[in-house]
Amino acid sequence: MNRVTCRRWTTEQIELLRTLVESGASAARASVVLKRPKLAVQNKARQLGRPFPDVRGVKAARLAREAFELESIERRRNAIMPTAEARSSQRQ
Repeated sequence: MNRVTCRRWTTEQIELLRTLVESGASAARASVVLKRPKLAVQNKARQLGRPFPDVRGVKAARLAREAFELESIERRRNAIMPTAEARSSQRQ
């Protein structure tokens, strides 16, 4: 069984890879879109001077953003609750 070990990158694939990196896609997602191994996609992006962001950094930023959003939701909920309690006490 012959196995293909090296496939050339077409200009369309390179442009698509650049677009994916700039849009913030992960290396795993880019590998699925380009139908290439994740390591090949990461290496090509690095060769182009546009490496994928570090997974740990992306995850930390996402968790921080989620925590901020949860805090703002909680603040809004707490701001609404006192007015509802005030209305119920005025009715009595």
